[in-house]
Amino acid sequence: MNFTELINEQDIWEEWRGNYKNFVPKFIEEAKANKNWQEWDEEVFYEFFMRSSDQCVSSLKQGYFNNAEKEAIKEDWAELSPLLAQISLSQDKPLFETYHQIKTLIRKNTGTNKKAATNRLIASLQPKLLCTVVNEERLRHLIHLLNTKLEDFNLEIKADWFENSYYLFQEFKKRMGSESGYEIMTYPWQLYDYLLDQSNFPGEKNNDMSESNIESRIDLLKYKKQIILQGPPGTGKTREAKLIAKELLGVSSLKELEEHEQFKLVQFHPSYTYEDFVRGIVAKPNEEGEGVIYAAENKTLGKFAEEARNNFLAHLGKTKNKINFQNKLNVLLEKINTEINKGSVYYFGEKSTAQIISIKEDGLIYNFQDREEIKYKILFSDMEKVYNNWNEISKPIDLRDQEAKLGLTMKGKYPYYYMIQQQLISINVNKNNPFIPEDLKNYVLIIDEINRANLSSVLGELIYALEYRGETVDSMYEVGSRELMLPPNLYIIGTMNTADRSVGHIDYAIRRRFAFVDVLPTDLVELGNDFKSDLFKKVKALFTRDNFTSHSSNLSGEFNPKDVSLGHSYFIQHYEKDENGENIKESPIDFSFRLEYEIKPILLEYVKDGILMGNVEGQKIEDYIKAL
Repeated sequence: MNFTELINEQDIWEEWRGNYKNFVPKFIEEAKANKNWQEWDEEVFYEFFMRSSDQCVSSLKQGYFNNAEKEAIKEDWAELSPLLAQISLSQDKPLFETYHQIKTLIRKNTGTNKKAATNRLIASLQPKLLCTVVNEERLRHLIHLLNTKLEDFNLEIKADWFENSYYLFQEFKKRMGSESGYEIMTYPWQLYDYLLDQSNFPGEKNNDMSESNIESRIDLLKYKKQIILQGPPGTGKTREAKLIAKELLGVSSLKELEEHEQFKLVQFHPSYTYEDFVRGIVAKPNEEGEGVIYAAENKTLGKFAEEARNNFLAHLGKTKNKINFQNKLNVLLEKINTEINKGSVYYFGEKSTAQIISIKEDGLIYNFQDREEIKYKILFSDMEKVYNNWNEISKPIDLRDQEAKLGLTMKGKYPYYYMIQQQLISINVNKNNPFIPEDLKNYVLIIDEINRANLSSVLGELIYALEYRGETVDSMYEVGSRELMLPPNLYIIGTMNTADRSVGHIDYAIRRRFAFVDVLPTDLVELGNDFKSDLFKKVKALFTRDNFTSHSSNLSGEFNPKDVSLGHSYFIQHYEKDENGENIKESPIDFSFRLEYEIKPILLEYVKDGILMGNVEGQKIEDYIKAL
């Protein structure tokens, strides 16, 4: 297929093009004026700076600024506005230096490197020069697909997104005979979407490390609370886990991540135990006399979960306009939590047999001593409704009669709401020193090589806590109390080498509590000469005929190709580093060392273990591998 034939296959995305043609000219005119953001046309400013999805330039979820970043950009408007004006006044000439000035300025004001959001902003100002694929990885991938899938396309892939965007869009204009960016602006995305979805090119979406892919991993992690990135050796599972943690914690670099107090990384090994990971007995000097004493203490997960829990509890009841209720509620929650941590029972009232056993993000969990296995909940939102109408209630029966009027979610529990409200009313708070709840923070724990330990043994009772976040479980060791909780703001990312023989140690009870995400080998063509693509393809062909959905003739039927193939990191060219840890491009490390001492030994071990077998191109497979 050639370029013209591919273009002719497309039906223009008219709705997107219409929105683009409507807003982009207005944006350019507003930017030319170099005025305060408050003086901009309100609709135009919202479209380009405030919108969080479906923006007219690139509507396919390619990264957006969050609310805090939007406010920070406004604060630095005096610096940003002249640069936007400079670009908008240059409709026929790319201004690469100015692009990077804007990129640096916006990077200063964002918690994470929102490259796509920044590129979108700049591309909006020069519709004749830059294309609408604003995600950097996707743009490089598009150029690669066009180069490899079309018989008449060959465009050099640059390291810089602005250069790739400019040269690709000029190529589109030249081939389509159009100088109007407005008329052809949808085609780069349409061709990318088309090439990805064609059955002739299966699996191209594997292992997408773009902003949108990281965001989808984060969405899954927020839903499930714990995920495992699984794949064969060398696919960058640990790096991807760190990139997810970096985004969740809002830090700018992996180095900053490693020093962050809300981040922990631990590597499992076969002898790892519950006492190493959760809680254990340690010998300590006896501060009251001679000798040593043996005491339980929290270990990596125990300590980290406690830090996350403290923040979670301090955050409970966060509100803007309901300080009095929240002040009292937080005093009560602190009192309840203190009793629970001491191992005491906290009853609703003197004559009540109902006991509060845990604090959730949205309410209190309670049960009864004679049927502890049955748990009940009352909601903070319902408590607030009752509190705000307390003048209409003088006895429990009044609350029962008011349930429908107040709109209580948890009906039939009026005695317990009544008793809680009695406690809240009796609490005095200092109105001159109002309680200010903490912001809820994310805590991220990465467990590298998670399948190398016996997880059932290492996690113990926390297997239950993984599924029931915010509920307490009893530990075999007492540190303050026997109770442990994994709060909802603690996220766990495991990495798993699927070629490891210990994979079977992850039993079903644990598997169903984690979401498993494949991280597969991929041809990193965007790295250009820094990726040994030809060697990668030869090695990949030993395992699969396509993209890991079918076996090659050399792979034993007992193994899945996506579990044992060699990952892409083995085929990346390495360089000597300078004092800042940056590559010295003039000093490449001889790749033959990696080939002879890393790649070939693994493949030959696979032959020895019966994973790879047979002949390749008329040679015994071991001879073929040695000759690579």
